[in-house]
Amino acid sequence: MAEVDEKERRPRKSGALDVWLNAGVAVLLIGLLGFAGWFGYNVWRDSKSAAMANAPTRVIQALKAQVRKSPNDVVLRVRLGEALGAAKKYPDAVEQLNQALKIDPKHVGAYLDLGLISLLTEHEGEGERYLKKVVELTDAAQYNAIDDRRETALYNLGVLKLKQKKYEDAAGYFKAALRIRKDASDTYVMLAEAMKGMGDTDAAIQNLEIALQFDPGFAEAHYRLGEIYREKKDDVNASYEFYAAYKEAPDAPETQDAIESFGPPTDWIAKARKSQTSGNLDLALDQILVARNLGPESADAAKLHAAILVQRGSFSDAVDVYLQAKELAPKDTAIGKELTKLETEHPADALAGYEARLKAKPKDADLKAKIEQLKARTK
Repeated sequence: MAEVDEKERRPRKSGALDVWLNAGVAVLLIGLLGFAGWFGYNVWRDSKSAAMANAPTRVIQALKAQVRKSPNDVVLRVRLGEALGAAKKYPDAVEQLNQALKIDPKHVGAYLDLGLISLLTEHEGEGERYLKKVVELTDAAQYNAIDDRRETALYNLGVLKLKQKKYEDAAGYFKAALRIRKDASDTYVMLAEAMKGMGDTDAAIQNLEIALQFDPGFAEAHYRLGEIYREKKDDVNASYEFYAAYKEAPDAPETQDAIESFGPPTDWIAKARKSQTSGNLDLALDQILVARNLGPESADAAKLHAAILVQRGSFSDAVDVYLQAKELAPKDTAIGKELTKLETEHPADALAGYEARLKAKPKDADLKAKIEQLKARTK
């Protein structure tokens, strides 16, 4: 299995009318979250979509009135198309966007909106052609590295190819999108899927970890990491990532199913005790780490974890974990006795354990006092 620490494991791109220019594109992109399969944003997507897709009639009517006064104003046409698209009036939106292209055959925004609407309405061939047109029109040097419309088009072309299981093509589009926007955590997640489809799980893990560097609370990235580790039969890392995904998206069926597939933490504590009794400490450690990942508030799991570490001779780690157990069960006198024993028999290791815990709780006065006592004892 992958190496683990013995103690623990650890809205997309896009006056009232100005707002609607952005809101219209945002709703189209929110709709595409389902196209990309992002369970982690289901609740967010539904709430935002409900809020923005209820396009006030007066806003659309106001835009229509302005278009009637200035029928050759391409910006107004595109804004009206986006507002209609946000209201899911796709045929009317397409009509306005096509009218915009008659006025300006090279209007990048109109092609992008048409591409997004085509994907939303399951006209993938048309969507691909429109998005490629965006890439073509923004290929000049002055656009290449800065145009978010180009990045959005490249990203969605990647999603389309991913859906078609054309993994190399998808990876190419995602990498091109990342050259424009290097901090796009969602793009790294999709690139990871493409790399996984190509059989390169190490690259998939690397890209998911990059996504989490930019967005530590990205449920989708945690969940996909969990899937990879589960396939590698690494229950420790899988349980850690699935629980992290569950914390961020508890209502997502995928995270609920993933957590439930492991069973309750108490089952893993029982397994760890059995392995500990039989002398299989490596297996016991793995099992108790799973228990702690699934039930981080369990003092029983933390106590058994620390006891296993003592048996393995990892005394400083044991002190750190006993201190964690003490935080979970401050009235448990047995924990204090075990700490006193370790301080007496292994003072240098105990000092290291207390110092490790202080890094997690740098303002803890009791920890600081104990560290000073142990320093005096180890001189």
